[in-house]
Amino acid sequence: MLLGMPAIGVRFDLNRVASGNPELACWKIFWRAIDPESLVDANLYEGSSAATLAGEENVCCLAIQGANSSIVDRVRTALAASGEFTAVCASPMFAEGQLCVRERLPDAGKVDAYGDIIGRGRACHLALAAVQEERQGRATPEPGAAASGPPRQKPASERTRLLPKLGSFEDLRKLLATFTPRQFPREGGVMYWVTPEELCDIVEAYAGLMVVELREYACAASQEMCTVSLFEKHPPGTWPIEFNGLFPFASSADARRIGAAWRTAPEYANVLPKLAGIRGRYQINFCKGEEISRSEIPPAERRTPPALLWTRIWERLERVQAALRQEAEEQERRQTEEEANRRAEDAERTKLESQRRSLQQCVVCGLGLSVLDRMRGRDRHGACEASR
Repeated sequence: MLLGMPAIGVRFDLNRVASGNPELACWKIFWRAIDPESLVDANLYEGSSAATLAGEENVCCLAIQGANSSIVDRVRTALAASGEFTAVCASPMFAEGQLCVRERLPDAGKVDAYGDIIGRGRACHLALAAVQEERQGRATPEPGAAASGPPRQKPASERTRLLPKLGSFEDLRKLLATFTPRQFPREGGVMYWVTPEELCDIVEAYAGLMVVELREYACAASQEMCTVSLFEKHPPGTWPIEFNGLFPFASSADARRIGAAWRTAPEYANVLPKLAGIRGRYQINFCKGEEISRSEIPPAERRTPPALLWTRIWERLERVQAALRQEAEEQERRQTEEEANRRAEDAERTKLESQRRSLQQCVVCGLGLSVLDRMRGRDRHGACEASR
């Protein structure tokens, strides 16, 4: 950890943490209390406290360090308000400033500009993935509403909490225009962004106005594109409202370049990764598609009932989450191999250096041999040889 940089250690009493993998359990409690997007550019650390290593307590400490002291305040406030944490916290529950830095905890990664964790902390990665899956599956059913498909948070957000009554499909098109972020250039027209859950809220609320089609296909933008098209139902319309999302870019680097085309509008470019919900090489959230006129609405066999759209999207989300976990495990495996290779190379260099030095020293007195002695293949000074 860096001296002089704001830091806070979150202390867990391992005698109260019921788990065979305490660090994983502690990180789960941590991520349930705080969103990684609020810790952008923070460094993460994990390990046993110094007092634990000395046999004086049994505490796991998770530390967060960042250039901005507000990160420390956010962590302290969020964890102090978490009943799950206060039930297992140590005393004191936090170590701040230099008290935290002195713990000398191992590196557990870093939160990047997109709220993703980069680095080698396995427990940290796995815990966040598990908590994100928990949030995807958490449901608050509406009174009297029939459950359809896997559970989800309903409403998905404040934007879809009180959706107005609409009289036409064109009214829906106008409503979606209000989902355009304020950072989007005004001269650009409409560009709405919604989460998968918000999209399903909208479709279910206005199911009577539309025919729904979910397509999975390959195109120039992605080999696994996903498009949800909404067609006017009465009268049948051929100019759909389209959403593109839940698809992979060619690579994580390509995904991170999502804002590159908008550098002339830097405010929009900066928020694009969050609006798109970039995770690894995947865009999770849905944005406005091209909305090109189609010759006819899809036939019955290609339609997705509005009530079943969430089930279809959930299945794709599951595949995406599995792919993200596999990519994270592969990245960790490569990092482990690279670290092992570096250690082996360091050990070999040390061995060769030791051998080189031994060839330059007298085996009797340990002092350096002259160039002439080494050229003659001698391993000792002439005087040392004579003194034997």
